[in-house]
Amino acid sequence: MAGSGEPLRRLSVPRCAVSRAALGGWGAALVLCTSLVACGPTQERAARRPPNVIVWLVDTLRADHLSCYGYERDTSPQLDALAAQGVLFENAHVNSNWTQPSVVSLLSGRAPPIFESDYSSTIPEGLTLLPEWLRFHGWRTAGFTITAATASHFGFDKGFGEYVELDADLDFTVRTRRSGPEFDADRVVAAALDWIDTRAAAPFFLSLHSVDPHAPYEAHVGEVAYTDPTYAGPQDGSLTQLDAAFEERRGFSAADRRQLIDLYDGEIRYSDTQLGALVAGLRARDLFDNTLLVVVSDHGEEFWDHRTHGHGHRNLHAELTHVPLVMSWPDGLPAGLRVPGLMRGIDLTPTLVHALGLPALPDAEGESVLLRARAGQGLASRRALLFADRAKREHGLLAVRSDDLLLHADPERATELFDLEADPAAQHDLGAERPAELERFSDTLHTWRDGRDARRAALELGRASVELDEAQAASLRAMGYLGEDDG
Repeated sequence: MAGSGEPLRRLSVPRCAVSRAALGGWGAALVLCTSLVACGPTQERAARRPPNVIVWLVDTLRADHLSCYGYERDTSPQLDALAAQGVLFENAHVNSNWTQPSVVSLLSGRAPPIFESDYSSTIPEGLTLLPEWLRFHGWRTAGFTITAATASHFGFDKGFGEYVELDADLDFTVRTRRSGPEFDADRVVAAALDWIDTRAAAPFFLSLHSVDPHAPYEAHVGEVAYTDPTYAGPQDGSLTQLDAAFEERRGFSAADRRQLIDLYDGEIRYSDTQLGALVAGLRARDLFDNTLLVVVSDHGEEFWDHRTHGHGHRNLHAELTHVPLVMSWPDGLPAGLRVPGLMRGIDLTPTLVHALGLPALPDAEGESVLLRARAGQGLASRRALLFADRAKREHGLLAVRSDDLLLHADPERATELFDLEADPAAQHDLGAERPAELERFSDTLHTWRDGRDARRAALELGRASVELDEAQAASLRAMGYLGEDDG
């Protein structure tokens, strides 16, 4: 855990930010109204009281399994309620399909840096992350994670005054397999509320990272369950059974697949209950109205939508990139807005920084969508492109997505083009039928890739690395995180 007295790493602060930065977070928030379309009573109240900020990242949560995104099951009543009093982005997509690069991209507003497949990479020092920026401007910062993937070992404590790994006292093998109540989201909520009660001074920024519904998919006593009581197959949601099915190539029957989806949905409902507990805790402390609460995910989970199961493999389709994004701030954002159009993961941090009235992060590649969202506008008219990247060394899978087209480029398989309006599940490759669009999108992707490589090269200078011992490597290998992980 990084102590609260730890000095902040040096930031490259734009000259235009100096006068505001000198005021600190409280003074910087006074410029909030100059950044917004209108400055009514609600915004004036928000400008006088800088909000607290909480970003809850729910690992492995795909948007289309949430009732507020149209799922047939009532998996997310608490998130639905939060969206009803806030802003929901209907088509938010992250820029990678596994945790480390996606989290860094979300918090930096930049394309994900490459992470080595052997888990030896740290966050590049040259990236400025959201917690650094908020801490620089006067917010007290703390992070709580319950997954080894975002441990301080890899630099994920960057910018936090305090960073707590709730699973740090467990054996590394146990940490990577994430099984049991030690990894439940209620621990994250309890730790966050305890920190608020004992150490928080407004304004504060909290980053929460929970792992329900990441595999293993586990039932929770007393919680809503969706599993079929007559199912008699081997799949109990454990990593042991999932691994065995892949390693023994015994496959998954239709009933097995349904069982896993049912367990996954149950994990979502459990996580949603814990969101309700967090909201109730904020209300009880009279903090909810002036807290900018964000719920998002780092990636989704594939259930044989295209080829296999899981995430991090050769798939950048919507089941892995389309994530929920809900923002609630009663004192500063409208209620009940649903924002259509493509929202990119790299746009999240610029939007939050803008909402807080702060100068933009240096070098962020995303852009704020605050003005459009506040005005009730969709995002399609900005004609943004999302470039998705597997971001693993020597695994060059890339994709580019617009509001209506997807180019999925796998150098080891094929380059495919999908019409997302006619084929939202991206099942029918139209590359041969529409060669001009295929070529145009391919050229766009290659141009972006070349620029990305140049920017990455600059970040790699002086980038630190870490070494895993054999036990740690064996544990990650058993989870499918080392080497080729295509299922």
